[in-house]
Amino acid sequence: MKLMDANMQTTQIANFAFSGVRPDKLGSTEYTLVTLVIDKTGSVSGFERQLLSMKQAVVEACHRSPRADYLMLRSTEFNERVDEEHGFTELTRVDPAGYHASRCSGSTALFDATRNAVMATNAYARMLSDQDFSVNGLVVVVTDGDDNCSHHTPSEVAAEVRRGVSEEWLESLSVILVGVNASRYKKELQAFQMDADLSQYVDVGDATPTKLAQLAQFVSRSISAQSQSLGTGGASQPLVF
Repeated sequence: MKLMDANMQTTQIANFAFSGVRPDKLGSTEYTLVTLVIDKTGSVSGFERQLLSMKQAVVEACHRSPRADYLMLRSTEFNERVDEEHGFTELTRVDPAGYHASRCSGSTALFDATRNAVMATNAYARMLSDQDFSVNGLVVVVTDGDDNCSHHTPSEVAAEVRRGVSEEWLESLSVILVGVNASRYKKELQAFQMDADLSQYVDVGDATPTKLAQLAQFVSRSISAQSQSLGTGGASQPLVF
């Protein structure tokens, strides 16, 4: 999905770039920045279309939210590298039909992909905060396996998770780690959640259409709750899957 136009800008941070709508082109004064981070490694081959349906269902549900005008969405996919499908864009401009099933291959840079999402959220939040926007964030990372090729560590992810709030760029940040078909890596994923100071780990179980539909509902409810918490001074409470 390509959403780059004259209203978008690209920003380089560390060793990657992300895109987002230029702050002067935004229509509201407060936003929840949402990033979806979806695994596209070789091991998810076989249920990539189910993951696509899950992502589309999340966006469709958010379109129906009373807070839709205050949501911005960034979508990335990862294997041994992180690819930005589109940058931070007002939800009202995102057509779920524009997403396509991924070509799945490669290894799992889970730590790098999570850090990328949080760093981009912090950087974009700083731009908005500097222009007096009220901002909070939610990152949802969906994977079926443990990290096996990242350059960065969970402690480096944790530092970024804490940074945006401590610098007062973000009012709050929630990071949800989701395991799908990941039962054999549950211990490793729970350890990553703790070591990286992530808000929550959710084990979905098998990648069945029913489970992924439930996941879409869970993610959309989490987005809605975080958006509604903007202005309260804290993050939304973790929801039960």
